[in-house]
Amino acid sequence: MSTQDLEAGKAKHRAQSPESQKHGPVNIFSIQGGLGNQLFEWGLAHTLAASGGRVAFDTVRCRGNRPLAIGGLLRGYERLRKPWGYAAVLAHKSGLLTRTAPLANQLRLVSESGFSHDPHLVDRLLTGDHGRNYVLGYFQSPKYFAGQEDAVRTVVLGYLESMLTPAGVSKTRELSQTPGTVAVHVRRGDYVNNPVAAAHHGNLQGDYYAQALELVRDLGKHRVMWFSDDTEWVRNELARAEDIVATPAMMAGMTTAAGGEIALMAACSSRVIANSSFSWWGGWLGQPASEESPIIAPLQWIAGSGDTAPDLVPEQWVRF
Repeated sequence: MSTQDLEAGKAKHRAQSPESQKHGPVNIFSIQGGLGNQLFEWGLAHTLAASGGRVAFDTVRCRGNRPLAIGGLLRGYERLRKPWGYAAVLAHKSGLLTRTAPLANQLRLVSESGFSHDPHLVDRLLTGDHGRNYVLGYFQSPKYFAGQEDAVRTVVLGYLESMLTPAGVSKTRELSQTPGTVAVHVRRGDYVNNPVAAAHHGNLQGDYYAQALELVRDLGKHRVMWFSDDTEWVRNELARAEDIVATPAMMAGMTTAAGGEIALMAACSSRVIANSSFSWWGGWLGQPASEESPIIAPLQWIAGSGDTAPDLVPEQWVRF
């Protein structure tokens, strides 16, 4: 991405900040989850702002091992300064709040009903007689930023690229300019060690990666770079000797935060992703999928459910 493109994207983003929004209820987005989730939440908020909606953010849930990871994307927007939002909404819905909390009583809780895209959500947030909507959910679908895809890509990728060191910037340039590059992301960590996460997400087996790499190698793509939170396991179980495995030491020299890893993945011509929102952004932010440069995602997104997440994974991507 050129400096001119990045600055144009930032200018467009600033032009859509709350100062220029004039109508409808204030939509207070609860930012939650890890970086991938937070980017989806921001993507919906950005689309709403681009449609003339009024947007604010509540970051009270960003703490512990899930800190606020998108602070730079919230500049220019109103942020709640007191941690009343999430707690007040829950208390209000349970009937614990009355007229003694008039601010909370003006809130309408708007939450996602499931994993599927709600085609009416943006219209609901732009209209209504409530003074404030409290928007709670992960909203994991690019359909929520339909019509704003280019702007979302430009702004998000520019933000993530700001987390690269000079060595990282050089590496993204090398990856984007070298034919046949493939980024492969392996998520283990909590998917293996946390029983709750493991039961929900499952753990992709080697067969998935073997099928994916057979496809891209048959297309002449042999420069494979592995990204993972367990690089030792990847080196021992999945990678070939000639592959690059992005070790923690290597990543520390190329990135200043986790978002830089997504930017590096996006620079490759093909991407093989895991069933995680973090990984999804590495697939989606790069060049679009094509027959020559496929983006590959697992067919089963949620363990044991048969849910293929059709609203999350673009139909142009290959599924195994």
